[in-house]
Parts: sequence; C-alpha cells; structure tokens
Amino acid sequence: MTAREYIAPLAARLRTALADEKQRVNLLVLMGLAGLVLLAFSAWLPADDAAQPAPAVQETAADYAAQLESRLTALIRRVDGAGDTAVMVTLESGSESVYATDTDRDGGSTHVLLGSGGADGLVETVQTPRVLGVAVVCEGGGTAAVQNRVTALVEALTGVGANHITVAKMASTNEEEGKP
Repeated sequence: MTAREYIAPLAARLRTALADEKQRVNLLVLMGLAGLVLLAFSAWLPADDAAQPAPAVQETAADYAAQLESRLTALIRRVDGAGDTAVMVTLESGSESVYATDTDRDGGSTHVLLGSGGADGLVETVQTPRVLGVAVVCEGGGTAAVQNRVTALVEALTGVGANHITVAKMASTNEEEGKP
C-alpha cells in the first residue's frame, strides 16, 4: 500500500469530522488536552545536561602556577641538550573573573545576576593570572645554544619577555655532596 492510498481515507474522515461543528469543537478540545498532558509529562522528564552550563572550576593561583610549571618542565626536557629540568613560575596575582553587565537606556550599567535575587553574577570570562617571570634550571643550561632555545620556547608559551626568563645550569649531584 502506497502512502497516498493510506492517507486518502484518513483525509476523507478528517474532512467529514471538520464539516460537523460539534465534532470540530470536540477535536480542538481533545487536541488542547493532549497538549496539556504533553506539557505536564515534559516537566517530569530529566533535564538535559547539555543545556545547562558546566560549573566553573575555581583554580587558585598556586594550582595554575604548579600546572604551568609541570607542563613547561615536561616540554623543556624534550629540548635537545636540556636534560633534567626544574621550572619555577611567578605570577602577578590570582585569576580574575569578568562579569557580564547590562546597559540600560540612561547609560548606566549593572551586573547580570543569576537566579531570582541571587548575589551570584554571570561570569563572562575568567582571565588567567599574568606570568611575571620564569626560572629554568636544566643540565644543559650552561651552553648558550640551550639557553637560547629554552628562552625562546618559554617566551613563546607564556608571553613573557626574554628579560624575565632565566636559564641556568643544574648543579650535578657530585658537586652538591663535595665529591669530585
């Protein structure tokens, strides 16, 4: 049976039902009740997690610095001639949240608040702490070529100028113990 053959009897029944005013009113009431039942049923369905924004992860400046140090250490170790590496990063301050604002007709601006009368503002962006300086101590830090490669790498990754990056040679364990 084709779709046209299947739909034709249904269309004829619908035309006859709509011709009678009483049946037309009953059909509209039935459709309205079906819509209300669907709305009520949808309230019981679980909310879609994709529609809700993910909660912002609060990261302290120390956590950010530690993460940056470990990532830089892992990358610098892979630089030719660098060898074993230790990195220290200093930050200007903690992360800064920029809140969404709404401007009214008078030119005044107010922060957009979440919820009904809540004190939490809508965070538009979170700016990471600014890096002030980076110190790198590596086994190959005594050679100028390694110093230049490591400085260029750190400069490119952090945006810090070369004058705020120090690369030094790591002391060997024999020198620390006083042995030749």
